[in-house]
Amino acid sequence: MPPPPSQNSKIKEPIFVKSVIPKSRQQLLKWNGWGYTDSQFVVKVDEHKNIQVYFTGKRYPIGEVTLPHLAQWAIDKLDLDLTQPPKRSQPPPTESQYPESKIPESILLKLKNFSISYSIDIVDRVVRAHGQTLHDIYTLRNSVFERIPDVVVWPTGHDEVVKLVTLCNDNNIVLIPYGGGTAVSGAVECPTSEQRPIISLDTSQMNKILWLDRDNLVACCESGIVGQDLERELGRMGFTTGHEPDSYEFSSLGGWVATRASGSRTAIRCGSRIL
Repeated sequence: MPPPPSQNSKIKEPIFVKSVIPKSRQQLLKWNGWGYTDSQFVVKVDEHKNIQVYFTGKRYPIGEVTLPHLAQWAIDKLDLDLTQPPKRSQPPPTESQYPESKIPESILLKLKNFSISYSIDIVDRVVRAHGQTLHDIYTLRNSVFERIPDVVVWPTGHDEVVKLVTLCNDNNIVLIPYGGGTAVSGAVECPTSEQRPIISLDTSQMNKILWLDRDNLVACCESGIVGQDLERELGRMGFTTGHEPDSYEFSSLGGWVATRASGSRTAIRCGSRIL
């Protein structure tokens, strides 16, 4: 554990952060792609075959704005035929598309006794079976994953994680941590040959800022906090991480550390970070 903050610390008590992202991520985010469900490019073709592209939603500066040159750029540079109707999006996965959960009832009972929130809902499980590679998105939209987690759990702190690790170790269960689900490293994928039950440990409810040391410019935060929540809360106190990967809206602090995150925008304000 990190050392406690100095006496001159800005905060000494944990800050409980209300995340922008809900536990059931699919309520707000696309289950089969990147970003919010209300944010996407839409192509309009009039009777004269004039093409216009606009972006839906109000979350970004380009929201509800027509982009006059984007269509022609896509035609010239990407050789896209924007006059064709888009492929209809697939509905969310159903129980009939995947095998039933392999998690024993005895394990679910122990999770209840631990008061750890869990779900065996098929969409919750599929959402946490992948990252954001091109292969992942293609599979989501055109096929099924060969192996998905059998149950998703949402611990709320260190002690509950210890209980989960002990439970998995004692019962020969695979435990895969899940942060923001934005990685392209394949780290959250379930091995297709794995016969043991698989638990996906979603860290999103472990998102407190435990303390902040003003003198040393050090903050201690739980691993599940996502970038936009972290920046918002630090900004209220006059601080910033200075770290802004392209995925920061949805990626988690723990994911940054696990993948030694860097990106095209991480050096804009405060230099690159080695995590």
